[in-house]
Amino acid sequence: MNLFKLTLSSFFILCSSLIFAQQDFDEWDEDDDYLIEKEEFTDNFIKEYYPVWAEGAEPDGIIEEGFFKESFAGLDTDNDGFLSDEEWLIGYNYFYDDYLVNEKIGFIDTDEDGLIDYDEYYEVIYDTQYFTDVDLDSDNYISEYELAEYVFNNWDVDDNGVLSKYEWNSFKAYYLDV
Repeated sequence: MNLFKLTLSSFFILCSSLIFAQQDFDEWDEDDDYLIEKEEFTDNFIKEYYPVWAEGAEPDGIIEEGFFKESFAGLDTDNDGFLSDEEWLIGYNYFYDDYLVNEKIGFIDTDEDGLIDYDEYYEVIYDTQYFTDVDLDSDNYISEYELAEYVFNNWDVDDNGVLSKYEWNSFKAYYLDV
């Protein structure tokens, strides 16, 4: 499993990291077996997290542009509507290095003002496989189940079909650091 796969899932949680920071492993482990099965994760993820991403989504799910808008918003940690060099480098290093060849802000900052606006971001990221990697059934929508499954599969580092408390805490600690 590559670093991108692990960190892409963390990006999905970035824009609502407080939800996970306030959640406890035991709350998600509904059957108290010290493991979070995919169904438990999916139920909780859809209830607690998907609405943040799906605001304004089509009935069938999140369309590509909505997905990119939420991705951009997740990187824009100071909520100023622009990505600074630091915000972009976090995005590049953690999420886009498998998709984009050049990490320099100038690659995307086409007006050379030192900031990346949404249009500059979208112009570059649109031509990548970023959306299609999450759209598991290739129907051009990311459903609540696709997003939950994709995130779960990335969190399940050992690919055993359940999340251990260690896996949960590893991701939770990462979100608190971001």
